[in-house]
Amino acid sequence: MSKKSITKLHEYITQNSPTEKQLTDYVKELAYLNEPTDRTISVRYSQFKKHVRENHPQYSDEFLRNLNPPTELTKKIITENKQRKLQRKMVEFDDNLIQKILDLKESENPYENAIYLQLVSGRRINEVFDSPIRVNNRQPREVAMQLSKKTGKEKAKYHKFNLLKDTITNKDFKQRLQKLRSSVNGVSLQDFTNRVNRKVKSLIDKNLSSHDLRGLYAVYGFETDNPDDLNMLGYINSVLNHGDTSIDSSHSYSNFKYVK
Repeated sequence: MSKKSITKLHEYITQNSPTEKQLTDYVKELAYLNEPTDRTISVRYSQFKKHVRENHPQYSDEFLRNLNPPTELTKKIITENKQRKLQRKMVEFDDNLIQKILDLKESENPYENAIYLQLVSGRRINEVFDSPIRVNNRQPREVAMQLSKKTGKEKAKYHKFNLLKDTITNKDFKQRLQKLRSSVNGVSLQDFTNRVNRKVKSLIDKNLSSHDLRGLYAVYGFETDNPDDLNMLGYINSVLNHGDTSIDSSHSYSNFKYVK
């Protein structure tokens, strides 16, 4: 659906040179096709906005900032997200589960490699897929990457984080990441994500997804490598590069529990 809609959007803009008002109306029409859920409408708006920003520079940043789904719909989604977080069950994990993932280090399967690389770095699946990376030769655990959720001036910056203690050096991590990316060249991000998720469920735990590997990274690190004795929320906020304004994002991982 999204590819066809984006193609329609591109053709509409190219062929008609619509005004901002006309484009706003057309985007809304596309976003609401086929009685979608509220969440789908929101995702479509984001995809359409991204396409216009990257391919049709005649539309101003101010216009794009206001190209959003109705405020009531956004508020409803936020409320539902908060309720969903409150209803989350605890995710208990132990050394056996962590070791099961660490054992994938030497796998010849790229999707199994991705699980390992996500755990030791705590990065999102799309960041493992293609985010630019730098390493510090003087700090063997330190890695810097451009992070997908950053915006504005922060988007182009390389944000530092440490790999899980006693797992892999940053040089080896970078080499394995480059090898992984080469092996899945031509695979779309969506297909890559789906394949990694299937591996997580079949090899690690049927109730986990690739995104849960971020939670495992953060909470396992908190329990085993917290020299500054930070509280859990502060530690998660730091190692996942959430920033001072993203405490809610850090709190969403507080349902992970390491069982010794």
